[in-house]
Amino acid sequence: MNAPAPDAFPSGAFPSGARPSGARPSDARPSDGRAPGTHAPESPASEGYAPDSRGPGTFASEGSPSERVDYVDPRDRVVSQGGRAAGPPAGLLRRYAATVCTDHAGRVLLYRRTASAPAYPDHYDVLIGGAVRTGEAYRAAALRELREELGWERAPGLTEAYRIRIDDPHGACFLTVHHWVADRAPRPDPREVAWCGFVAPLTVLTGGYTPLVPAGAEAVRRLFPH
Repeated sequence: MNAPAPDAFPSGAFPSGARPSGARPSDARPSDGRAPGTHAPESPASEGYAPDSRGPGTFASEGSPSERVDYVDPRDRVVSQGGRAAGPPAGLLRRYAATVCTDHAGRVLLYRRTASAPAYPDHYDVLIGGAVRTGEAYRAAALRELREELGWERAPGLTEAYRIRIDDPHGACFLTVHHWVADRAPRPDPREVAWCGFVAPLTVLTGGYTPLVPAGAEAVRRLFPH
């Protein structure tokens, strides 16, 4: 895929002491000789965040087919529960929770799904999330997904941005999108994230990263109007 790399990390992107290892200030010249502010192909090792290299079992898995989830009516009221793989009964919907993360410089966290992802493999996205489990609130599910996929154990200040009904490859669902300003660098799970980095929202809005998951594109349009 031909996509620009994330910009060099500007001053103020993270609080003092939280700058990612190896990050360059915005006025530094990249080591490959490019002028400051220019883009190069995606490069996890130098400009984004490489997936965490810890051994198997460090992270919780995405969710097994037997994982139980809530099914809701068109007014988002829980009606029944069932296995994740079974799919909702006729007329009912799934629930999903996700988060759009930004840094203190106003850039959005973009990631690329793995080639083995069950939906939208090798696509870019800004939504970190997944299915809401039985008895779980949207916010609790969003916090769990941030922990499982990006290694963030807590997310102070996480807020709900909007909730919509959408159709995805798994069927109709309610999607609740949260927003969080990251105060530390992510540690992505390599089973979920092939690459990630903070990028300018306008670059995403103008097609700088393709293919892009439709719900992620909608989130950028809603949260970063231009």
